[in-house]
Amino acid sequence: MKNLKQYAQDYVNWVLRLGKIKAALLGLVVLAVFAIVVQILLSLIFTGDIQANDIFRSIAFGLISAPFVLYFYNLIVEKLERSRMRLEQSLKDLSLLREQDARLNVELEQKAEFLRSFFDASPDLVFYRDEQGHFLGSNKAMELLTGKTEKELINLMPADVYSDETAKLIMSTDKETLDTNMGVTYEQWIRYPNNKLACFEIRKVPYYDRVQDRHCIMGFGRDITERKRYQEVIEKNSRDKTTLMATISHELRTPLNGIIGLSRILLEGELSDQQREYLKTINVSAVSLGHIFSDIIDLEKIDSRRIELFRSEIEFSQLISNISHFANLMAEQKKIKFHIEYDHDLPPFIYVDNARLSQILWNLVSNAVKFTPAGGDIYLKVVRYDQDHFGFILRDTGIGIKKNEQRKIFAMFYQVESEDGKKAIGSGIGLAISKRIAKLMGGDLTVESKPNEGATFTLTIQANEVSAKQEMSINKHALQVLLVEDIEVNIVVAKAMLNKFGCDVDVAMTGAEAFELFDKNSYDLLLLDIQLPDMTGFEIAQKLRERYENGDVDYLPLLVALTANIMQTKTEYQQQGMDDILRKPLSLEALADCLNRHFDEGFLENSSENRPLVATQSTDNQAFDCRILGELVEVMGKKAVLANFELFAKLMPDYLHHLNQYLQQWQQTNDEKQRKAAADEAHKIKGALASVGLIKLQKVAQLAQTDNGEEWQRHIAEWVMQLQQNWQADLAEAVEWVENIA
Repeated sequence: MKNLKQYAQDYVNWVLRLGKIKAALLGLVVLAVFAIVVQILLSLIFTGDIQANDIFRSIAFGLISAPFVLYFYNLIVEKLERSRMRLEQSLKDLSLLREQDARLNVELEQKAEFLRSFFDASPDLVFYRDEQGHFLGSNKAMELLTGKTEKELINLMPADVYSDETAKLIMSTDKETLDTNMGVTYEQWIRYPNNKLACFEIRKVPYYDRVQDRHCIMGFGRDITERKRYQEVIEKNSRDKTTLMATISHELRTPLNGIIGLSRILLEGELSDQQREYLKTINVSAVSLGHIFSDIIDLEKIDSRRIELFRSEIEFSQLISNISHFANLMAEQKKIKFHIEYDHDLPPFIYVDNARLSQILWNLVSNAVKFTPAGGDIYLKVVRYDQDHFGFILRDTGIGIKKNEQRKIFAMFYQVESEDGKKAIGSGIGLAISKRIAKLMGGDLTVESKPNEGATFTLTIQANEVSAKQEMSINKHALQVLLVEDIEVNIVVAKAMLNKFGCDVDVAMTGAEAFELFDKNSYDLLLLDIQLPDMTGFEIAQKLRERYENGDVDYLPLLVALTANIMQTKTEYQQQGMDDILRKPLSLEALADCLNRHFDEGFLENSSENRPLVATQSTDNQAFDCRILGELVEVMGKKAVLANFELFAKLMPDYLHHLNQYLQQWQQTNDEKQRKAAADEAHKIKGALASVGLIKLQKVAQLAQTDNGEEWQRHIAEWVMQLQQNWQADLAEAVEWVENIA
């Protein structure tokens, strides 16, 4: 049987190999031969004789019928074989597809298991819900957060799992995601079953389930609790650093201004050559130290992105004079000649930040002196480009700067290397900060230089021309004012100034009194001292705002802080409930600006919202501030000022007595409450000194009120002694000065 199948297959193969026609011809020949042989055999068997006619008839019949039969037979055989071969190939392909499908199923199963393992291993939350809010699935992190397995979570609502407040926020963000058909990212605090509170950054995106024909939400959540806490620490450190820098700035500039002012005065007197050189060195060193410190302060502000300008009207001739003064002093130290020239069309006054401009020019002159050898020259040209753009072109004859370093010198902390490979002397921050300030001033700072041919720095700034410094505007406002202040001398001064503006003033010396008066009367303005016996001015402002927001009061007056404390910007006071701030000692100009700005609709504010609260510093060594006393005389009259001095002289011994009493009790018992009471009493003394213009002792009281630990412990007795020994003499000088005013 096997041989027959093999022969049949061989025949089919021959048919396919030869083709239908050739196979038919071959079959015809084979059939004819076969027919002849069979005819002969049959004739011999039955007749014993071979007839030629029979043989011819068999051949003729075969030749007539066989081709058609063989052709169609071969055709059928060929088609059947080809169908068999295609079917066999299809079976092979199907088998291969089955193998591939099985392999793909295994791979898909592995990938699904891997993906599930990945989601479960992820510390981030992964979940998805339908449009009604039912859970459809989650990962292990969600199981830990909810305390339920995935099977238990399915078909539950957020309200079944979380607190009402948490669930409400979840459902609202779900709705927002579905309504907008956009992803939503937000932060949310969620409590674990073990009562641990964690903050998550949650991202929700919409997707459409085609199998179930429904809209769903897929969500992801990352635990950012540590990041939030770290961020809070960073923000606190930044605030502490800013406060520290502001305090250091205030405390450092006071003696620096004294050194600079006194050295300039002495330089104008009769001196020996050696004394003059010493004084020049002192003056230049003090100016340099001041500008270096300004660079450090600006470095901190750039780091926190808070650097800003504080423009005022500056006389251009005075600006040029100051530049020439410090540049000549610096150049003389190294036997370098300084030359200055300027255009004749410069305006008399410009509106610019004089401190920042001087800081940049000092950095440029300092670098020019540093890199110019003795006997060289430095040239400064001041030009006017157009109506409000000015240029300061400084050229030196120093070592120059290589082309590949000219852009690098404006990078922070970069220092040019000399030919011997040593770094240049300096911090490497001056030019970087100067360029940033120049851009902030609407200009730029650029350099052109060639090695050994010197360097040319070009500073451009934008500054508006002004006719002259505007006089103070005193308008009658007729306001109802509540002054909350606990120092009598300050009350006298503030009332006198407010009366000059036509204001009616009520006074409260504690927070309780302030609330009592506020409930009885209607006020347009509250002036709030920050440190009061029973609470702070911030607490008063915040409680009043709470009452207003709760509808307990119908109208909230303007809340203005009145303080001698240092804080960097008005914004920081506003964040604690204040609308504005006035600094002690109260200035008539500052009060006029505040009242005009808030109560005069036609007044155009000409100052920055975030102007730092820096006290006006005296440039001489007087015990009192002539400007403050002059304003007091102008506002109150000579007699009232002298009466205020008498009131101060009556109160000061009690202040000092209380201060000594608190200190003695603290030293005996080490009671922190007594220590704080001593610092608070020093604050009260500082306010009283400021109100009568005794600025030298005011600075001592500032030190006494600032309890900064061991330094305060070491020096507090010394500071109190200075106050006790000097207040009467300083007051006598101030009284004599007022009495001698015409």
